[in-house]
Amino acid sequence: MPSTTPGSARRIALVTCRDLPRPDSELAPLAAAIAARGAIATIAAWDDPAVDWAGFDCAVLRSTWNYVRNFTAFTAWLAAVDRVTALVNPIELIRWNIHKRYLLELAAEGIAVVPTELVEPGVMPAWERCFARWGDLVVKPAISAGSFGTIHVAAGDATAAARHRDSHAERAMLIQPLLHSVLTDGERNLVFIDGAFSHAVWKGARWSGQNEASGGPVTPERDEIELGRAVLAAVSRRGPRPTYARVDIARLNGVSVLMELELIEPSLFLDRVPEAPGRLAEALLRRPIARRTAD
Repeated sequence: MPSTTPGSARRIALVTCRDLPRPDSELAPLAAAIAARGAIATIAAWDDPAVDWAGFDCAVLRSTWNYVRNFTAFTAWLAAVDRVTALVNPIELIRWNIHKRYLLELAAEGIAVVPTELVEPGVMPAWERCFARWGDLVVKPAISAGSFGTIHVAAGDATAAARHRDSHAERAMLIQPLLHSVLTDGERNLVFIDGAFSHAVWKGARWSGQNEASGGPVTPERDEIELGRAVLAAVSRRGPRPTYARVDIARLNGVSVLMELELIEPSLFLDRVPEAPGRLAEALLRRPIARRTAD
């Protein structure tokens, strides 16, 4: 394994995948910001067997967007890369965040979270009970990225709900109420870099192939910032502070609630906020270098 010598330029891998479902417009500005600060940024695909991950000081997950469909290979890759360089975010946070049962854990700690029921693999929920409790539902896999496997089920349509459950019988699933505020007002995506709030973007609803509407930067409400900070504090109690995080927030009966916490490969909207790539680049360069010696 190569060693990092004092005074040498840091080598940072920006990790993507070989077959992107859409272009990642954030890679270029982040790579440029890293280069402007004297480091070397290389865009590399996690599923490219030719990449020598030991040659980097850290590997920053950015657009590994195919990991859900290649989950076993991806988790094996995480473990292998973690042995030879530093993953960003750290592997313990990735493993915790990759299964959305974290929502239930955060709710148990007093974080305001969208009401969520976790259904284990092979279990068919009592749909009528769910409809009676919440009306319209959102049903999605507990391990998911983007809108993979996410549908809106109209109140009372147990046939559609059961059909979707059957099509993902091998997966744990989440059942949640449809937040009508997301349909009318969208959600706020708050980006935190090195624990500090950086910027927020408005985003519209998306599921089952529906196009996503994403606007420009917005100024979050005070309670949204407070919720984001509370979520990050809860994460930091579990281990290392994440270098980047996206806290997705919506309104339920006028109250801000956490929809999802993204610590793995979220869009951070670095191409929409001119200062953001530099903030993330500086956070990466503040990380201590682990001195490595040949095996």
